[in-house]
Amino acid sequence: MLKTIKGLLASGRGDSKRLRHIIDEIKSGEPVVMSDYRYIQSLLESPDTLKKDQPVVPPPKRDTSLEVLRVRLAEGQISIEEFRVLKKALTEEE
Repeated sequence: MLKTIKGLLASGRGDSKRLRHIIDEIKSGEPVVMSDYRYIQSLLESPDTLKKDQPVVPPPKRDTSLEVLRVRLAEGQISIEEFRVLKKALTEEE
C-alpha cells in the first residue's frame, strides 16, 4: 500500500498532505482507517487511471531525478525548501 500511495504522490494525484499523513500512520504501525482506504481507492479508480483492458501507452520521458525528489519530499526526507533548491539546480542544467 505504501508503494501505491507514493505513486499517487509522485504523479501529483490527490491531496498530498492527506496522503503523507496516511503514509506516516502506516509507518507508525497504525491501521488505515476506512475513510482513508476509500479515498485511496477512489483516486485509483478515477477516470484518468487506465483501465485494465486499455492498451498501455508508455508515459512521455520524464526526468527521473525530479521524480526521485518528489518521492523524497513526499516521504519527508527533504523539506519543501530543499526540494525547491534542488529542483531549480536540476532544471537550470537542462
